[in-house]
Amino acid sequence: MTESFVRVILTFIVLIAIIVILVRFRASKPGRRSRDSLDILKEKMEKGEISKDDYEEAKRKRGK
Repeated sequence: MTESFVRVILTFIVLIAIIVILVRFRASKPGRRSRDSLDILKEKMEKGEISKDDYEEAKRKRGK
């Protein structure tokens, strides 16, 4: 009886650990979003690192 009880408890602990890991992995940090490649190119265009034509070409290639 105690062996099966220990097995159930260990299974429960492992499941809880997996759930906690998945939740932390998938949770996005507040105020932080993933940056799209076009967002990065737009920032570069605004800083003058690339031309507007380069940005428009990249945008066209992406189909947006």
